[in-house]
Amino acid sequence: MNKFFCFLISFLMPSIVMNAQNMDRKHLDSLLKSGQHFRVLKEINSNDTLKLKKQDLALFHIYRAKCFAADNKNASAFQSYLHAKKAYLAIDSIESAMAINLDIAFFLSTEKNNRKKAESYVQDYLNFALKQKKDVMIANAYSSWGTLKMEEHPKESLQLFKKSLFYGERAGNSAQLQNVYSNIGVLYNEMLQKPDSALYYIDKSIALAGKRDDKYNLCINLINKASCYYYKGEFQEALDLLEQAKAIPLLQNDKNVKSYIYQFLAVNYSELGNYKKAYENLSNYIEVQADFDFDKQNIKISEFNIKYETKEKEIENLMLKAKVQRNQIITYTTLGLLLIAIILSVLIFKNISKKRKIAEQAQLIQKQQLDKTLKDQELHDIDVMLKSQEVERQQIANELHDNLGSLLATLKLNFQNLSRLQKLEDKELFEKTDAMLEETYQKVRNISHLKNMGIVGNEGLLIAVKKMAEKMTVINRLKINVIPFGLTQRLSNTTEVTLFRIIQELCTNIIKHSEANEVNIYLTQHNPELINIIIEDNGKGFDYKEVVHKDGIGLKSIEKKVEQMGGTFTVDSAVSKGTTIIIDLAL
Repeated sequence: MNKFFCFLISFLMPSIVMNAQNMDRKHLDSLLKSGQHFRVLKEINSNDTLKLKKQDLALFHIYRAKCFAADNKNASAFQSYLHAKKAYLAIDSIESAMAINLDIAFFLSTEKNNRKKAESYVQDYLNFALKQKKDVMIANAYSSWGTLKMEEHPKESLQLFKKSLFYGERAGNSAQLQNVYSNIGVLYNEMLQKPDSALYYIDKSIALAGKRDDKYNLCINLINKASCYYYKGEFQEALDLLEQAKAIPLLQNDKNVKSYIYQFLAVNYSELGNYKKAYENLSNYIEVQADFDFDKQNIKISEFNIKYETKEKEIENLMLKAKVQRNQIITYTTLGLLLIAIILSVLIFKNISKKRKIAEQAQLIQKQQLDKTLKDQELHDIDVMLKSQEVERQQIANELHDNLGSLLATLKLNFQNLSRLQKLEDKELFEKTDAMLEETYQKVRNISHLKNMGIVGNEGLLIAVKKMAEKMTVINRLKINVIPFGLTQRLSNTTEVTLFRIIQELCTNIIKHSEANEVNIYLTQHNPELINIIIEDNGKGFDYKEVVHKDGIGLKSIEKKVEQMGGTFTVDSAVSKGTTIIIDLAL
């Protein structure tokens, strides 16, 4: 059975907002969906690029790229995408220019030799999205990256898709969530061979497609779901789903999708031993495929005619360009003389105002130095508070272990001797009291151990966090999971110590306040310049705005410390819905 994920996965790309007056985007998109890219190329080539506005010029290159890609002209498509990006940069439309990165990455991802290059474009977009702090952009970046990793690194792909879900759910973007759910389903079914897990996510995508009346993706997800049941050996279930998919009318890729459905129906009927039905569907597949090939031949004939017409238009444009260039030479000569006169005037003006600007710059430098001094003092105060807290913890731990711990141990021993020497009437009461003494002793011992933990210089951040999680875990009450990704090299000692203190403080807060029974710590390093830490619990949550205004060392101090290190600190929490804390730090 051939895998179906190759055309059923989605590489979500952000919409680029354009206001083109010379080209009807809705009309051109409709032609592209119906496979008439040759018609699109003909219509956009009828425009004189010299007269197009820069905004419209970017749109012109984007549609050319899509047409070239559909015609397997890879080099031309790639160049057109680069021209579109350059056009957006020329008008300072940075977000639209960065969005082109995902188009380019999608195009490059079709060739294995260019996967690494495609990832670099997605990484640039992700860095931009993180700076903008736009959840939907970050979700799109992680989704695109996960799609690139799907075939060769499925486990990494799954982690990236889950990050996309986190930001997509926070942004409330149903289209983005629908695509990610579908991709995770394909990943579980085709790559990880877990069809039951795949069904969970594909059903979520089907529900969203139904709400959005997205017939095409509803059909695709039904085929994906049928593939899951095929791998489970439940062939009749697969057949029912394929019949539902076949009944959905499609406006785009109808014959191509229908040919897959007929082929898949034939395979499932064959598995059930119904060879008559298998033969009928295989015949339908061959018939649709032949019809599809005939359509492609007609399109090819039309393309030859359009190429001839386009060539004539290009010759006409070249003649017009030559005339424009002659006029430009005259214009540039006149402008050059005018520019010399303006430069002389500017130099005279600058000479007069130079002393005034020097004085203003001196005042500005003095103000900046004062601001820097105040900022350094604030950061120093935070460091002093954190060190004081560490010393205080150590003193409390020693006091608990050496004094209170010893007293409790002695008290328990005396109590047990008393129960043996005395003939007790209420034995159950003494047994409960003995159990309470044991529990109190163990709690004091555990607290002293937790407060004494620190970063192990010879072992590194990851091992220290795992040991901390192991000691904090309480059987049947609290489980702390550490999930690393990357972290193949040690960080600087100062950075490791600071990050460990922050993680330890956050976990201690969870134990004291959250009433959670499970905590996940994600330590992710995508590249040597960026580390991402996510700490999530299933506790009772809290109102962050209320907590952050309280006095004392806590979340506010941790946030200040992360900012001092050049990172970002995000808290996502609501009462009774758990808490997620995200730290992104540039190394």
